[in-house]
Amino acid sequence: MKKLLSFVVILSLFLSFASPAAQAGTTIAKIDYITAGEFVTSLLMGAKVKPDKPLDYWGKAAKLGLIPAEVKKDKPLTRAQASYIVWKLINAVPELKDKNIPIEVRRVPPTEAFMRGICFFGGPGGENSDIDYVPGYDISDFIQGYQLLVMEYKYADGTTQIKYVWDRYKGVSLAPGTYEYINVPFRRILDEFKKKYPDKIVYAPRPWQKGWMFSMDVVRDSKGAPFKSNEFPSNPVEYAEAVYTRGERLKKFIELGYPITRGDIAQINYYYYLRKQEIFKGYFGKYNIKEHPYFNMYLEDYLVNYPRKYPTDHTRFAYYCKDYSKIPQLYREAMLRLADLGIITPEQSALYISVYYFNPAKMLTRADAVQMIARVFDKSKRDVLDEVRVKMYRYWIPQNEVGTGRFVSYDSQTKKFESIFSADQLSAGVTTTQKQITIRIEEPVSLGLAKAMFKNYPNEYYIWLLLCQQTQAGSCYSSSLRCGNVITETLMYDEAGMTGIVEWDKNKAINYIPVAYRDEFKKDVSTYTAKYLRSKQMWFVKQYGDVYVYYNCWLCDGYVRFEIYPSKPQIDGMTLQVAKPNPKYKQ
Repeated sequence: MKKLLSFVVILSLFLSFASPAAQAGTTIAKIDYITAGEFVTSLLMGAKVKPDKPLDYWGKAAKLGLIPAEVKKDKPLTRAQASYIVWKLINAVPELKDKNIPIEVRRVPPTEAFMRGICFFGGPGGENSDIDYVPGYDISDFIQGYQLLVMEYKYADGTTQIKYVWDRYKGVSLAPGTYEYINVPFRRILDEFKKKYPDKIVYAPRPWQKGWMFSMDVVRDSKGAPFKSNEFPSNPVEYAEAVYTRGERLKKFIELGYPITRGDIAQINYYYYLRKQEIFKGYFGKYNIKEHPYFNMYLEDYLVNYPRKYPTDHTRFAYYCKDYSKIPQLYREAMLRLADLGIITPEQSALYISVYYFNPAKMLTRADAVQMIARVFDKSKRDVLDEVRVKMYRYWIPQNEVGTGRFVSYDSQTKKFESIFSADQLSAGVTTTQKQITIRIEEPVSLGLAKAMFKNYPNEYYIWLLLCQQTQAGSCYSSSLRCGNVITETLMYDEAGMTGIVEWDKNKAINYIPVAYRDEFKKDVSTYTAKYLRSKQMWFVKQYGDVYVYYNCWLCDGYVRFEIYPSKPQIDGMTLQVAKPNPKYKQ
């Protein structure tokens, strides 16, 4: 069906080239630009909208309310005007509306996502040797990790889509010098919750629901299984212990339809109920499970719904695009909506990788029209500015058996996926059940860097990390997208300036540089060699627009390692220079 629609669209546009005006070749404009009438005809043919009169697609479009008053049939149209026509058509045609406009959008709490078998935050698992040690559940890691939203979109045609959206807490900064310890900005959010809701500091894991695969609290959610034999646990606490030890007797409870859970979560359940234990040790410190979002659904809901830096709907593009205010009011929603759908894609500035332009007044070329109409009918051709589709380095196969399934990881040596661990024994960052996922990055400079990383490594596998790590500037939160095999990553904090993307290849490093500065970068690479920098004892950093590059020559005698930062790096004794853009670029 999609191929047929694409063929119809492309054929109709091809025929428009053969119009008398185009054949005459009287002006370049007639060849380069499509008229509103041609655009509307191609669009309605692709949507299989039949005209009331033979070939009168313009009249049909007018009747449907698709045509702005200022648009004339035989004249070219702007990007903004074309966006308006397309958005109105999507709303007017039920099949298009059902596929493109969700009937429900919600933020899925990570515990629900686990219980439904969508993804798992954290890990890596419990330890039998020390009863109060459960690694991978450090509270600050989770609070900052919840900035990654699990967004669920449901459509009238019955489809559901999951997107992972990085949208930071509003008002939280990791700028150097604004905090004493790295966990302070996130501890403040916990303190805020405790102050507002003192009665909600309780042990309250999210309840299991019928149809979900797993539980956060097997003791409570098993509701006291009807034990009839000494072979099985005689009370719910022993049931939790059975999950914790992964004993064979647990199989009977699976047959009875009771939920199971991860071994590390069962360990916490077990110790809480049996030993009345509330304080546990993670990797970096102690935490109270009543103050942990995995074991306090009120805190989890507070974090999931906490105000964000950017909107999570189509209006976010008003913040990304510098020329949004130049869009005529009539066309604003249409351009925002189509950008959200990926039918139009704002253009990146040549001066800054974090700035974009709608260019609403730009006239629509025939090539633009072909691309735009094809994207209306074929989602695989769409390009959402702040979204990337990545292959996961690790994924989870949920199984309703003892344990929670398999943890599968890519082996770069054998170049294949291998299932080595049980899923309740190990996790890393965010482990999804999908082998390929859609990630939205609502952090402008980091987005630009991440997209350059994908351009450099289009066939690699990626993983989203959550944990705290050490850098040359001290500890920092590694909410980052890591290229698994290459071991380079994009930190998702524009202002942090603590860790940069690492590139050894100058031909790859240049892709992170705004276009207007690339000529100067090429000259700098030839000038600031490892030999030169070592002879001058220079810790050399250069700013190219909104990107900083540290020419690190101290790891290898003959090579410079390029470290690309989204903000001024924290390097003692560095020499900082500022590049000048090529004057031919104006935006």
